[in-house]
Amino acid sequence: MQRMKFNSRQFVRHVEHFMNSMRLLDSEKKVIVAVSGGVDSVALMYVLNDITKGQMKVLHINHGTRPENKDEEALVLKHAKICNLEVDIVRFSLDLKQSNFEGVARNLRAGVYKQYLQDDFWVYTAHHLDDSFEWSMIQSFKQSSLASTLGIPVFNKGLVRPFMCVSKNQIRKYARELGLHYAEDSSNRDMRFERNFFRKFLTETIHSRYPQYLRHYVARQTELARKLNLHRSLFIEKKPRGLTLLVERRETSGAVVLRSGDFSFHKEEIKEWIHFFSRSHRGEIDREVDKLIASHKDLKENAHKCKMKGPQAFSGGVKIFLLDNYLLIANESHLEYYREADDKILSYLKHTSVTQMTSGDSKKQGKALFPFITLMNKEHSDKSSKLIHPLFPKTTQWLKDKKIPYNFYPLLSKKNRQKLRLHAVILDSSILGL
Repeated sequence: MQRMKFNSRQFVRHVEHFMNSMRLLDSEKKVIVAVSGGVDSVALMYVLNDITKGQMKVLHINHGTRPENKDEEALVLKHAKICNLEVDIVRFSLDLKQSNFEGVARNLRAGVYKQYLQDDFWVYTAHHLDDSFEWSMIQSFKQSSLASTLGIPVFNKGLVRPFMCVSKNQIRKYARELGLHYAEDSSNRDMRFERNFFRKFLTETIHSRYPQYLRHYVARQTELARKLNLHRSLFIEKKPRGLTLLVERRETSGAVVLRSGDFSFHKEEIKEWIHFFSRSHRGEIDREVDKLIASHKDLKENAHKCKMKGPQAFSGGVKIFLLDNYLLIANESHLEYYREADDKILSYLKHTSVTQMTSGDSKKQGKALFPFITLMNKEHSDKSSKLIHPLFPKTTQWLKDKKIPYNFYPLLSKKNRQKLRLHAVILDSSILGL
């Protein structure tokens, strides 16, 4: 089988999307990227240069530990010249054999970064998912608190890690695709250093046995960060609590409706319902649920383009429909109910004059939470939907052909929902006797 060619442009767009979603760029902050000369930081320099259109600086810290440091400094200067970027160089004279070298070097770098932060910079470093995984595992052997095992934060007081959405392997592929030259730090082979020891004797073994471990690590740590109220998304925008709460209701059909303004906080609950309704109780669905949550986010952000999505199919016959703040999770037996409801609604409409229908009966609704069909008076025809309801295709197509205004009531604004009680008829399970 021929392997798919790595797409460097797609890699950059993926990082850019991650940075936008986590708000890792601020128009009021200047950008400076720390570049050691290694593959990770060189790749980050080129990615950020693309994303910021050259509106950034480069910082190189020469630790003075090896003769190769001069070559690494020259390499960084060469790349910066290619990108037409200004470079700041800070030099130290450290000894690799000194006690607690890693801690000393880390503190010195932190002091340099602090100076830039005080000058309205955000400092960007090239830590990636593999680094975060290794840090989490190392801390789990040293500490017992959950927060200490979360890994390296995406954002921490002006220190920014845009590569927390990609792996080391992806970064290497990007560098190879662009033909980037980079330095290999010989000290990375020194087993006296904790990170090197862990990487050599644990990470490489784990990867060979469990190639998908990083994907599951990300999903697990994201959920843990949200549970501990430490996830980046909780700080970039203070949302009213009601927007993130989850409401769970069983429909008359037996399907479940989940309602929330942001389903990214409720991944585990979604997975539990999928497994509950599925005929197949095996298999990992993290990636599919992530796609579902992304689809809901896209629907919310682009409501003018598309107001309903689905169904998205999962193993074991589970299908999920998306609408506004709703997810309908159903299996084949539930969908049979909606097919029957579609036939009954259509029959009801064909044998009942629309003008004879009683308005203002919405207080008598049954247990239907996911939107059934709303018929509106002709003076509200401007609110009529042009969509074919995926659960009631026959009925909505008939209404569309007859030019009878209809909608799915959660799509209406709060103000219009209040008017709905006086000016519309909601056809749901209570009216149809289902």
